[in-house]
Amino acid sequence: MASFKILTHDYRPPMQGGKPVWDGETLPYTLPKRRLDTSQAECAAGWNYTDDLSTAMLITGLWPNGRPVCCLVVDPSADGIERGNKRRCSQLTILRRCTEDEILAGIRGLPIDFADHGERMAASQLDWFRALARPERDEERVVAGLEAALAARGLDWTLKRYKTARGAWDARGAWSAWSAWDAWDARGAWDAWDARGARGAWDARGAWDAWYARGAWDARDAWDAWGARDALMVEFAALQGWLDVDPLKLTTGLRDAYAAGLAIALPTAQGVLGWAMEPAA
Repeated sequence: MASFKILTHDYRPPMQGGKPVWDGETLPYTLPKRRLDTSQAECAAGWNYTDDLSTAMLITGLWPNGRPVCCLVVDPSADGIERGNKRRCSQLTILRRCTEDEILAGIRGLPIDFADHGERMAASQLDWFRALARPERDEERVVAGLEAALAARGLDWTLKRYKTARGAWDARGAWSAWSAWDAWDARGAWDAWDARGARGAWDARGAWDAWYARGAWDARDAWDAWGARDALMVEFAALQGWLDVDPLKLTTGLRDAYAAGLAIALPTAQGVLGWAMEPAA
């Protein structure tokens, strides 16, 4: 039976943070030995891991800091113990990265009820998982994606590039016209619903707030996670008939822009969408 561990995109412990524990390349790689706490506490000293990837994803989230987590297959030392839905041991060996099929299976196993749309929503989450890794750096594709995103949302805005994501965020911080946020994010999708649909959509939002905000450390880093959350939430609500909008209203263009190297996109002035490229790796 395979065992699994999740690290952040830059190979840090996802809950405690700290320094990277792996270089991302050396395989197999044995992590340093740690004191193992054998008490009944669910969270205690040792290397934590799980026996299925869905459980690990449930603990950490899929992109807690706006970047997809690193999913790993590991081999625990013989002193491994089980506490609640977690396991821990004194030493772990990283064997390999999880395959996309394993990641998709993990997403399918998450305890979110997508009714009759489970396969589509699992595929959509995997597509966002890929995109938020920023596999490419193509400024023209980013601009094209953002223009398509604005068109899909019915917004006749201009684009303004900032040198860094922090610059875009700081520009947003100096401006408080919330009407632009209403137009850009999920609030702008709640434009045609009945009472029953409104309840269903907001119930979904409440559940997903807890899920996609899980582990988000900093608002600047987490903005990508919220944008993906909003897009997925609107997609599902529209498929369910809770919202009378295109299911891809908040996905069109934006997911492609992230895949091409977008670092951040958010309103920075009335009628202006600020954006920045992800720095080169």
